[in-house]
Amino acid sequence: MEFPDDVGFLSENPADEELTARVRKGDDAAYGILAERYRPMTEGAVRRFEPSFAELGDTSVWGEDDLRQCAALALYRAAMSYDPAGKGRDVRFGLYAKICVNNALISELRKAGSEIRRRARKREQEKNVPRRADPLEQLVTSERFDSLTGAIRAALTPLERSVYDRYLAGMSVEQIARALGRSSKSVSNALYRMKIKIRGLLQNDL
Repeated sequence: MEFPDDVGFLSENPADEELTARVRKGDDAAYGILAERYRPMTEGAVRRFEPSFAELGDTSVWGEDDLRQCAALALYRAAMSYDPAGKGRDVRFGLYAKICVNNALISELRKAGSEIRRRARKREQEKNVPRRADPLEQLVTSERFDSLTGAIRAALTPLERSVYDRYLAGMSVEQIARALGRSSKSVSNALYRMKIKIRGLLQNDL
């Protein structure tokens, strides 16, 4: 079928083949007629797919306007790629356009699902990353530890402090006894008294 070089000319009731040919020549008016003609088809496709998108539960990834734009773009691409004289010459444009629109919405649904899953994985990873300690919190913890250590040493007798220091250094009861010139029983008693005092300080929650 031949068309005038003037793309502004359209027959009174142009066929789909004429409109798609003129769309490929850059005739916006022809696409406008085509879009209006197939609006019921594109709107129907949007309504059919909208529940599937809604099940994804994240409207920040998709919206009803996004679906309409996707359908409109798919219709335009169908018009640009439709070739009634080629391999699809036995397929009318209406069917070809419907297939293109449905495939585009299916592809968009898959992309939206993938994006939502990616965001969910990212949130899960961020949740599992150990929280970096606040410097102020570290300072408070350090100050509390120093305060507790000071309170412990103040509550101990000179002998208990000597046993305490060596006990923290990893020495055994026998080693502490030899170092201090005390009996093992004396050192054990000092450890026992020391532990009772420390337990009391911890319970007071300094």
